[in-house]
Amino acid sequence: MMNKEENEFLFDDKQTKKIMRRARFWSTVKMIGITLIVTPIVLIALWYGLRTLSLNSAQKVMDDIHLFNEISAPNVQISNQVYDDHLLGGKITTTTYKVLGDQHRPYIWNPIESDYNLFGTLTFTSFSSSIQIEGSESLAETHQFERFNDYTGDREMFFYHPKIAYDHYKDNISELNQLEKNTLVELAISFDNAYRFEDIKSKLPPEVQVDWWWVDAYTDDTLDFFKQGQHTIAANHPYIYGFQSEQSKPKSRRSSSDEVDTFIRNVELLRKGKNFEWETNQVYQALIGENGTLEKSDVKITGAVVTGTPEQLQSLQGQSYIKGSIFGVISNQK
Repeated sequence: MMNKEENEFLFDDKQTKKIMRRARFWSTVKMIGITLIVTPIVLIALWYGLRTLSLNSAQKVMDDIHLFNEISAPNVQISNQVYDDHLLGGKITTTTYKVLGDQHRPYIWNPIESDYNLFGTLTFTSFSSSIQIEGSESLAETHQFERFNDYTGDREMFFYHPKIAYDHYKDNISELNQLEKNTLVELAISFDNAYRFEDIKSKLPPEVQVDWWWVDAYTDDTLDFFKQGQHTIAANHPYIYGFQSEQSKPKSRRSSSDEVDTFIRNVELLRKGKNFEWETNQVYQALIGENGTLEKSDVKITGAVVTGTPEQLQSLQGQSYIKGSIFGVISNQK
């Protein structure tokens, strides 16, 4: 038989286990309660943080796309940018247009689709491709076939680099008299040399509107590659650089800032970012002078995009500094 002390011990042991079970139960209930309260707060905070980061990334990428358009994209301006974001990034659609003539008539151009990640890095950007129409050109002229934009169906321009000797140069200026008077024309003109900005501006007739200036921003290695096949440089090439002319903007939007200085500033800004860093470093290395810095005197102009009526552009006929001229958009809706 158990004595009184043994009975008391067994009773205390049972009571202790019961109390511990009850404590564990309420501890579990408490933890579940805390989890149910805290988890939604943490998830909401995490969602808000990711959402804010995604929106900030979208804005940063849109700014970079806009800046890069300012130093590339011959006569292509941005009208709007919209983004479709998710927690890990998103997609940006950039709508664009061209400017035609001194009335600054907008001509809708192809949109640009870009994907970016959560940290504001571009992961994909669509580039327009050309529909190439073959003709009777010789093998040496294969890069001078007529090209048409795959979105609008309009002619695509291209340029001749002055340091490359081509067997053939197209002269679409001589065909202006075949167009109707109410036509608006976009024309890529290539110069016989690389000129200082102020020098080439003074050469062009005052009635000709320049919408975009082509900058000689190619390294020696790139030019050696172009020379091998007498490559022309297409206007929709991803690595063609220049800047918009103030003439391409309505007077109310024109800036007193020097266009070349603005171009240099945009290159410097993009070099500091993670988007288009490689491209702008290539531009920088191609342009910098012997002192190792990019200055206004280092920027030379090798071509331009001009727009206007056939009558306005006729004044370019016979200008000795123009080596070649290529039609772009031709619109009959003046």
